[in-house]
Amino acid sequence: MKWKCGSLWMLLGISLTTVLLGTAGCASTQKAPAGPKMGLIAVAPTGTGFVEQDTGRAFVPFGTNYYDPNTGWAPKVWQQFDPKRVTSHFKVMNDLGINCARVFLAASTFQPDVNTISEEALGKLDTLVRIARQSGIRLVLTGPDHWEGRPPYWKPDRFAGDQALKALDHFWQVIGERYRGEPAILAWDLLNEPEMPWFVETWRPKWNAWLQTKYSDREGLKTAWANELKDDEPWGDITVPADEAKKGNPRLLDWQLFRESLADEWVRRQVEVLRQADPTHLITVGYIQWSYPIVRPGNPSLYAAFNPHRQAPWLDFVCVHFYPLGQPIVSKGNWDRNIAYLQSILAYCHTGKPAVLEEYGWYGGGAAQERQYLSEGDQARWLVAEIEASRRLANGWLSWPFADTPDSTDMSIYGGLVDADMGYKIWARRFMVYAADLANLPQPTPELPAFDFAASLTTPVEGLMPLQEQYSQMLQTVIGQAGPLPQIKEPKPAPVK
Repeated sequence: MKWKCGSLWMLLGISLTTVLLGTAGCASTQKAPAGPKMGLIAVAPTGTGFVEQDTGRAFVPFGTNYYDPNTGWAPKVWQQFDPKRVTSHFKVMNDLGINCARVFLAASTFQPDVNTISEEALGKLDTLVRIARQSGIRLVLTGPDHWEGRPPYWKPDRFAGDQALKALDHFWQVIGERYRGEPAILAWDLLNEPEMPWFVETWRPKWNAWLQTKYSDREGLKTAWANELKDDEPWGDITVPADEAKKGNPRLLDWQLFRESLADEWVRRQVEVLRQADPTHLITVGYIQWSYPIVRPGNPSLYAAFNPHRQAPWLDFVCVHFYPLGQPIVSKGNWDRNIAYLQSILAYCHTGKPAVLEEYGWYGGGAAQERQYLSEGDQARWLVAEIEASRRLANGWLSWPFADTPDSTDMSIYGGLVDADMGYKIWARRFMVYAADLANLPQPTPELPAFDFAASLTTPVEGLMPLQEQYSQMLQTVIGQAGPLPQIKEPKPAPVK
């Protein structure tokens, strides 16, 4: 979530009751009011989309990112959970044609300490799952994050620290076992927009062990690094590079690859635990757009180091988020560059598995984030353009957010499908047209161009724009050669009674 950086295209050419493991009841066996028949979702045999597991019918995730817009900012989804309001929101979502809703879980609320999962929080999640099942809307449940506080076990290292990793092991074992086989759950999303820090002091021994595995001895490192390896650096105590781009620098490149290796292990470990606890649901990660290495708003540390190409073997599908840089509405140049950027990110996420645009959004009906006023029509026009531009590159779309959020400090204040009172915006009505023709929405992906993305990991910001232009032009060529897209059909109006 959600757009924070408006100036990058200036650089690029424009800017309590708790329960221990084993005591929770299985939610999938609890009785709920009857709803639409639902089955588990699987990746299609072709690897290019999704199907209902029991029928083989194609399934296109087309929905939203949901939180109750009346719970503050950041939303206190679970601390202020109101089943009646949530039920009414899911009714609105069903009426819009939404078939999938992504919901965040909260670390401090669900897991106040490493070994404890809150029974109260699990009860609320049981209720949400029942509401979703009744509504015929599948859930993507996103792993424990910071909206309701940062738990102490995240320190000193959330991604490679022993306590943080043990906490995740326990979390996913409890959650996976509890909801194993639940048809209202589409997938587990390990985390929203993970980003590795640049450096944590406890990484020093890991860094040196990584170098020893890669190069065997100091002589091997010297051969690879040449004069970059200084005479006063002993084997086993190699200096960490500064957070400063130096094109082609071998120390910096290895450090970026080392950061990726830590992210890989974070993903691998969770997936291993989760698949043992719950082999029935799909698993993904909600990649931030800074995982695409060619566009980076500053120093090398801003590369997220979560690389979908490296991590795809553990995942069932790849999710990525996109928000425009600058204001796409103000000029054709901004518009075209942002569309090209969106397509580049999605193409990068093609790994032989389905790709989902898990967050996309913009605002309308007000002035968000001290930006200029945009009308609801402006919002709808841009988001329709994003969908059209991604039809050959995505297998699913989840709009951000469901509803305008009065307390938001970002574009979410006017970013919804509906306003804060659940009134349909223009974007909602355009969304409904697409939701009525999902079989026609995703189109075959052409063979995508090969590109050396690794070069961008050390390149200064001013050198990234030519790389982005080069890749974008290659991509535009193959997409153009694929031919025109079939038109989405407008649903016939209901007869007047």
